[in-house]
Amino acid sequence: MQPAQDATLSSEEEDERDWSDWGDDVNEDLTKSLFSSAILSSAKQAIEHDASEHGFDLRKFRAQKALTDYDTIRCVNFIRSEVAAGKSPLQALLRDNSAAQRPWEKDEYMHPVLPDDPLLYHDFDEDVCAQQDSGAGPSVKEASICSTSTAMQSLQDENMALRNTLQEMSRLALPSELATEQPFQLAEGIDSDWLSKWQMTAGTFGVQAERNKLATTQADVSRGTDDATERINEAYFDSYGFFGIHREMISDKVRTEAYRDALTQNPALMKGARVLDVGCGTGILSMFAAEAGASRVIGVDGSTRIADVAERLVAANGLASTGGGPITIVQGRLEQLFSLPIEQVDVIVSEWMGYALLFESMLDTVLYARDRWLKPGGAILPDLASLHMAAAGAGATGLTFWNKVYGFDYSLVQQELREDAHQTALLKAVSSQDLLSSSCLLRQLDIAHMDAADASFSTDFVLEADPKVVCRAPRC
Repeated sequence: MQPAQDATLSSEEEDERDWSDWGDDVNEDLTKSLFSSAILSSAKQAIEHDASEHGFDLRKFRAQKALTDYDTIRCVNFIRSEVAAGKSPLQALLRDNSAAQRPWEKDEYMHPVLPDDPLLYHDFDEDVCAQQDSGAGPSVKEASICSTSTAMQSLQDENMALRNTLQEMSRLALPSELATEQPFQLAEGIDSDWLSKWQMTAGTFGVQAERNKLATTQADVSRGTDDATERINEAYFDSYGFFGIHREMISDKVRTEAYRDALTQNPALMKGARVLDVGCGTGILSMFAAEAGASRVIGVDGSTRIADVAERLVAANGLASTGGGPITIVQGRLEQLFSLPIEQVDVIVSEWMGYALLFESMLDTVLYARDRWLKPGGAILPDLASLHMAAAGAGATGLTFWNKVYGFDYSLVQQELREDAHQTALLKAVSSQDLLSSSCLLRQLDIAHMDAADASFSTDFVLEADPKVVCRAPRC
């Protein structure tokens, strides 16, 4: 027995020597990016990498949300869990409006996703004055200066950090073509003749003149507006400065042609009408209104870039007011515009609907425009909106993909995604064959008369299942 014991001790000693030798060669500070497989030389480098490559700066986010060390640990593990599940955590992080809604504040996120994750024990406080000269500790005055300058820098950087986060979130939420789309890339279908007209009119038909005439007093607005809300609004409008999302909307033939027909096939309403296009985008609805015989059309959009493009498109089609046409494009948020070129309008048109009808939160702006500029008895297109619900089977979720992958059992992934779906909405086009019930009306909104508060509601509903439909639906 003794030789065996000696052999065991010898083996352990050998393993210990091997481990010690390995440890000398391995950089224990190597840190995996929160959002990709990239490995960085330190936690600090990983934070800077994520800020530049993915638009999320953990150091600044921690400061903005006043996270404790425990909060930071949970947040890191939450992000890694979401990414490991194939999801982007940015939307959940952005939706964090109060401590009660923080998605990472669960005890399960105290367990490391990655063993020995350097981000979990990184000294964030040490970063506060990282650029201060090394040597003796700072005096009280120096510490105060450092604290003040850090706070100022944090405030200055906060806008850029949140803006980058929102832009990254927009990129992930929009069509795949948008991820690679470069600024001012022409949409498909625009030929070189149009481009020539655009270039020729660029110096004449910009929105700057209108912008100067209708400029808002930014100081007055900012005094009554929360800074964080302003940053979110700015990023929201910037996300509409890409052609991809406008192509997606225009390519929806059912929706676009319904608007076209409502305008062009309604001469009693449109002939000689003054029209306000809320959130005009590329100006397609404004041009439909002009085609229908409107005498004046004011298109307003909060995105500087897309308003500029709309102005040039309108001019290229001979419809700009500066060239004798009926259309004027104004860049700005309606709530911040003190006036428009006309005092009242006869018709308001807007393509404001989002996922689940109310997702884009543009309805409030439409109601504001109605109360501010629509004449008594004027029309809103559309004037009614309804929200419906139906039960759907597993086929509607796309989870059946994970039943078998190249012959291997992947049901574990399916289960993970099913649990995630209880917390986060899935946005998918659902085939009628995947419905398990008839639809029921949850809410109908009368856009011409409702208050903004009416869009926030709770309601009882009953879904009536069809046994034959249930039998037909695919199962997980």
